[in-house]
Amino acid sequence: MNKKLIAVAGGIAVVVLAGWWFVLWGPAGDAVTAAETRFRNAKGQTTQLEVHRDRLLAIQKELPQMQSRLQTLSAAVPDRAAMSDFLLAASEAEADSGLDFLTVSASPPTPTLTPGLSTVSVQLTGTGGYFQMLDFINRLQSMHRVMVIKNLTVVANQFSEEAELLGPPNLSVTISGDLFVATLDPEAGAV
Repeated sequence: MNKKLIAVAGGIAVVVLAGWWFVLWGPAGDAVTAAETRFRNAKGQTTQLEVHRDRLLAIQKELPQMQSRLQTLSAAVPDRAAMSDFLLAASEAEADSGLDFLTVSASPPTPTLTPGLSTVSVQLTGTGGYFQMLDFINRLQSMHRVMVIKNLTVVANQFSEEAELLGPPNLSVTISGDLFVATLDPEAGAV
C-alpha cells in the first residue's frame, strides 16, 4: 500500500504542479514577457521623443530670428497687392532723388507659374537729370518690396540751348517691372 500511496501522492503532486504551471506560472510569464516588450517599446519611444524635444528646443531658440525673417519676407512679398504702400515708397524715392514728376500705372495681380505667387505689373514714368534718374532707380532697388525691373527706357527730351546752360539734359525714363504678391489660396491665383 505504501507504493500505491506514494504513486497517488506523486500523481497528485504532478497534477498540482501542472495546474500551477498552466494556471499561475504560464500566464504570469506571458504577462512578464508582454511587460518587457512594452518597456522596450516605451524606451525606444522615449529616445525618439527626446530627439524630437531637442529639435523643438533648437527651433524655439531660433524662433525670434525666424519671425524676423518672416516679417522681412512678408514686407517684400505681401499677401495683398498693397499698392498704396508701394506708391508711397515710390513717391518718397521720387522726392528724395529730385525727379520732376512721376507717374505710376499698375495692372491687377495675375497668377504666376509658381503656386501661391502672383505678380502686379507696374510702369513708372518720370523726368529729370541723369543723376536723379540713377538715384531714383537705386532707391527703388533698396525698397523693402521686391520689384523686378524688366525694362528700362531712357530718352533725352528736346531742350533749348538755354536749358543746356542751366544743367544736364532732361531725360524721360520709363521703368517696367513686376511686384510680387503671396496668395493665400494657390488655386485662386490673384488676390
